[in-house]
Order: sequence, then structure tokens, then C-alpha cells
Amino acid sequence: MSENSSIAELVQATSPENIGWNSEVAPVVIPPRLTLRLADVDTGSNTPSMVKKVLLWQKSNPEQAALLWASLDAANDYIGQVWSSLVEASCSNNTEYNSAIDWCSVRPSSEWKSDMDAVGNPTRALLVNLVDGILRVRQLQRELGENAGVPIEPPKQTRLLDACMTVPGVCMAAVPGAGGYDAIFCIVLSQESGNAVERVWSEWTEMSVGPLLAKQASSGVSVLDSKLYPSLMAMLE
Repeated sequence: MSENSSIAELVQATSPENIGWNSEVAPVVIPPRLTLRLADVDTGSNTPSMVKKVLLWQKSNPEQAALLWASLDAANDYIGQVWSSLVEASCSNNTEYNSAIDWCSVRPSSEWKSDMDAVGNPTRALLVNLVDGILRVRQLQRELGENAGVPIEPPKQTRLLDACMTVPGVCMAAVPGAGGYDAIFCIVLSQESGNAVERVWSEWTEMSVGPLLAKQASSGVSVLDSKLYPSLMAMLE
């Protein structure tokens, strides 16, 4: 296959007019003061092999797989909805929003729901929903992994993620992408929370866990001026 034909196929495959794309495109904005912490886990996983096993299980168990896929999709959508609500809260009542972030950033998420003041604090209630949302996603990922016989969230990662969730100011912790032993991520509410999470990683003995320098962008996919990338555009012509 020639280089030109490969590029042409790439353009066709990624075109918005390709009917194979069955997803909806929507803007994504990270709520203010929520920060990503990403770590590499040196154990690693064979992602293609994992995906193959999951697809084989899906093919062999179509009804069960469809229900689980729908549940996982709904759980991920729910997190997106909570994120959007947090962004709206930061705009509509910034003082209340920052007060809730400050309060939650110095307490573990297990205490956020038990405090009665959270009932009258919309932002704090949303942060509780965010924690519940990621725990639901993780539960479904483990269920999928058990059904397919692949370590999407293996026990070693579960123990590490659970430890991260006990750190004050951590509202999310999970395995990214296809899961496995490659990496984990945390979403934290303050610099101090991020530093505390990294201390957990540095002191972890069951696996070697190292922080990565990657950071989140302030928004999702952006439209860029093609004139800024002449070499790339020349290849695509």
C-alpha cells in the first residue's frame, strides 16, 4: 500500500461524513480547580490482547454484553453531566463554588456526604455525585473484566485506587483507556491534594508507580487554523 493511499484512507476514516462514527460530539470543559494527576505503573499490559478477549466475550454473550455496555455508557454520561453542572455552578455562584471546593479539598471524599451542611450546598452535592459516579464506573469495569477474563481493573490497581480515594481532596481515581496495569489517574481539588497523592504513589510498594508530567487542557477538541500546519496540510492534499 502506498503512502498516498494510506493518507487517503486515513482522511476518509476520520471524516465527519463517515457513517461509521456513531458518537455525538459535545463541548467538554473541565470544572475550575479540578486538576489531573496521571501516573505510570511499570507492570504494563498487552492492550490489543485485552481488547480481543473483551470483543470475543461480547460476541459470545451479546445480550449480557449489551446490558453491561449500556450501563457503562450511562455511568460515563452521568459523570459528564455532573462535570457540566459543576461548570454551571462555578459561573452562577462562584463564591459558593469555591467555598465547597475549599471545604472538600481538606477532607477525604468519604466525609463529604456525611456532613449535613452538604444538603444545602449544591456544589458539594455535585462533588459527592462525582465520587459516586466514578465508583460506579469502576464497579462496571471490574464486572466487564471478570466476565471477559481480562484485568481491566486488577486487584493490585483496585487497592492503589482505593488508597488514592482516601486522600483529602481526591474526587476521582480510576484506570484510563482500556485499563490494566499501564497507568492510573486522579482528579484532585488542590495542589496539596495532588502532592499528597504523589506521596502515596512514591511510597507504594506493591507496584512501582511514578507521576507523569502530562496535564489536562482547559477544554476539549479545538478547531485550529490549518495555515499554522503547512507541512501536515501538504501531506493531506
